[in-house]
Amino acid sequence: KQLFRQVAMIKPNREMIARVMLYSQGFKIAEKLSGKIVSLFELCGDQLSNQPHYDFGLRALKSVLVSAGNLKRAEKDRVSGEESGPEVEKNILIRSVCNTVVPKLIAEDIPLLSKLLSGVFPGSDIIKIEEEELIDCIKDLIKNRYNLLYDERFISKVLQLMLIQSLHHGVMMVGPTGSGKTSAYKLLQDCIQRVRNIKIEVYLIDPKSICKDDLYGRLDPTTGEWTDGVFTGILRRILDNVRGESTRTHWIIFDGDVDPEWAENLNSVLDDNKLLTLPSGERL
Repeated sequence: KQLFRQVAMIKPNREMIARVMLYSQGFKIAEKLSGKIVSLFELCGDQLSNQPHYDFGLRALKSVLVSAGNLKRAEKDRVSGEESGPEVEKNILIRSVCNTVVPKLIAEDIPLLSKLLSGVFPGSDIIKIEEEELIDCIKDLIKNRYNLLYDERFISKVLQLMLIQSLHHGVMMVGPTGSGKTSAYKLLQDCIQRVRNIKIEVYLIDPKSICKDDLYGRLDPTTGEWTDGVFTGILRRILDNVRGESTRTHWIIFDGDVDPEWAENLNSVLDDNKLLTLPSGERL
């Protein structure tokens, strides 16, 4: 027993963390909103269906609060002066919840979230995404280029992908074969390039078709020489910025089944560190 060191662990006080974050983002009624947003997440965790990709923990709460701060700063001109009251701040937080939580819910859970939202924030409902120019572009491309059937649910998924992608640098699209995942990202790519005039480079990798060393690179045990893999080669080319890569947006897409064999190494890339540490000791 003497050889072991005792460690005490406590559950983090989510309400206090949320309150501090909201105050730091410029919210005046942070004390009131923090209690409501924490109770909403607890209700979601208890009452929504059990899905492997659902997460209503501290990380998800943080992303909602950061998104709310971004929305508040983006709208500070419109909500300045007399209008910047408790109602406006509440609506910004609700919009942030809708932007970050709704895209990852399955269809059956969306009505339940709507009820929970109206219970915690009386009189509120799920806010629809207002991107008229982008929606018109999506409709035009669906009809004239992609020859797809017009469906409101598909359009809403494309818009949700756009929102999530603007909040996070790593996004996972989950769904059965033929559910429109590839069409959604290709459609979004064309729309962003047309409407916002942003050039997007797409790198498509099938991680299951090559071994781990070919994907991430290998270190020669004899010479200690490092050889880049497919993914590390792409990443290095973007970071080196030889041909003006920094002026464009880059999407590296792993198209295939999620397997711990290749997905595990992306943990530090997808979290707040945004770093890939290679066996050679180099960091990208």
